[in-house]
Amino acid sequence: MNIFWKTWQEKVKLLVDMKDGTYAERVVTAPLGVGDLTTDAWGVQKVSTPRSILHGLWTFDIPLNMWFMFENGVQVYTSVLIASVGGAGTLTTSAAKTTVLLESRECPRYQPNRGHLFSTALFTPGKTKNGVREWGLQTIENGVFFRLKADGILYAVRKSGGVEKQENPVDISGIPDFDVEKGHIYDIQFQWRGLGNYKFFVDNVLVYTMSLLGTLTELSMENPALPASFKCVRLGADDVGMSIGCVDITSENGQTDTEQYVSAYTENIVSTTDTPIIAILNPLQIGGKTNTRTVTLARISFTCSKKAVLKVWSTRNPAALIGATFAELGGGSHLQTDSPLSAVGAVKATSVNTALMRLVTSVPVEVAVTRLVDNPYRDRIEFPLVRGDYLVVTSTSASGANDVVIELGEQI
Repeated sequence: MNIFWKTWQEKVKLLVDMKDGTYAERVVTAPLGVGDLTTDAWGVQKVSTPRSILHGLWTFDIPLNMWFMFENGVQVYTSVLIASVGGAGTLTTSAAKTTVLLESRECPRYQPNRGHLFSTALFTPGKTKNGVREWGLQTIENGVFFRLKADGILYAVRKSGGVEKQENPVDISGIPDFDVEKGHIYDIQFQWRGLGNYKFFVDNVLVYTMSLLGTLTELSMENPALPASFKCVRLGADDVGMSIGCVDITSENGQTDTEQYVSAYTENIVSTTDTPIIAILNPLQIGGKTNTRTVTLARISFTCSKKAVLKVWSTRNPAALIGATFAELGGGSHLQTDSPLSAVGAVKATSVNTALMRLVTSVPVEVAVTRLVDNPYRDRIEFPLVRGDYLVVTSTSASGANDVVIELGEQI
């Protein structure tokens, strides 16, 4: 007899083709998913709805508001070695710049009890050139990623706490005529929870599984909140490179992350021309390790005793602020400020170099009238402060006294 699937439910209905030409409907149990935890406590089928939490393209350029570029470990803001070429993000080493790295500004949070998925598409010319190419999720301390070495073999790699824990060749025998020099799609899916498995896919084919569940006495990675990362390292006389079509990081069954409220304020700061009023810093490191927490600007309130123009700036250059000493806000936050009223030990900047900063917005303020500025397009426009970012408020007035409050959401 022939069996036809009619509908998918916890109890699946089948149409069975009987020998006499008639059809009979039967119900059988057909749980969906792998394992026994496929329904909730009431027996309702669980469903996973993937949600993209970061994605990127390089159609026209390398957008600096989304990506960091590094040459020999130093951040750069223009590069001929990391560029958009034919719509692809292209990395190429040189004799002088032997290591090039493209890294997302944001480090999307892993959401507990959710799957985490990295997806990209790329090609790597000259697979046996003397060098190393890596793509996946990683910082200096932690990561899970693909690696191509000069032997032309593709590896699955995991590191934690600055120590490489695994480097295993992947099995590409299930992909006919696979050539890493040609364009393929690459995915890394992991359970984490601190102890779960990692799966590596090429062209939607499972090529390697790090089977860790029930084997570890430490977390598989100390920090799963990782940036998308593409890296090329030249080890010999030849340059190595890669070209990337796009990238995505998805939380499987995830949601918009909640953030913790944090604020900083200052008051009675007298201004003349572009006088610094308050500054915020999201530090590069927390406890000597890469800071992967994003802070989102929510609202700023401005008040001045005289008519004034207050400006909001961003920078990554400490030299833009003269005389400032930053201290942590505390209370669970590692965000720092130069406002002595908000953090013990802080010292306010005495002046700024606006040539080293980027203007975010300008806010005219009337005499003694508080002006509140919110995100004008919440949930569609975000203003994230990531590791190493400064947010600075200056004021220009005829010796007016300024009060400013900055409110933010911090991903903990």
